[in-house]
Amino acid sequence: MKNIIFSFLMLASITECCSQTVGFKEFTNSFKPLKLPIENIMSITGNDTLNGKFTNDIIIRSQVKKPQFIDKNGNSKTIEQYYGLYPEEPFKYGYRGEQLYFYNKIIPIGRIELNPKYESLIIKVVAFETTFYDLWNFSKDGKALSVVCLFWGLRDAGPRDEKVTFTIVDSKITKEGNIIWHENADGLETFRTYKLNEEGYFQVIKEEQKGEAVF
Repeated sequence: MKNIIFSFLMLASITECCSQTVGFKEFTNSFKPLKLPIENIMSITGNDTLNGKFTNDIIIRSQVKKPQFIDKNGNSKTIEQYYGLYPEEPFKYGYRGEQLYFYNKIIPIGRIELNPKYESLIIKVVAFETTFYDLWNFSKDGKALSVVCLFWGLRDAGPRDEKVTFTIVDSKITKEGNIIWHENADGLETFRTYKLNEEGYFQVIKEEQKGEAVF
């Protein structure tokens, strides 16, 4: 009886793993290869869109744990900032007494090769008041290992205009695959250089700060 239960659990685990791999393969088919360097993240966009629920199911909900990064001291940290579910439903809002709907865009920007052992994908999101780009790194079978927010901007006109009017995070990616990252958090500026390590995690290899946050 124990052997039967064990075999059933193993079969269920293998079936789930295969399903996840197939779903991830379908997901990555939307991403076309991009060449490095990338000097201006905002200059790359696309017309294709991803389904929000499918995206969340594949890269967030089905994952065993949240993505990690390695800080400047070599410590593994769970990513909390600039991380969360992608929008799945239209955003309802009112304008001049009229009920309107904003349809968020989740755009598969492309894939870059930082290490042939992994899949590195860039996703752009145009949400109600923000526009942002994420760089995800996955194992070949779809395990989400690490993510870096490459760009985070605000739009004064919100749903009425996609022009970014205030930039909080911006980045560029060098030919060697280094991510030169800058954040301005209310006057506190953080400068980092990330590099994908051999274990598939984005690692901070250089960091400095200047200024102070003004609220």
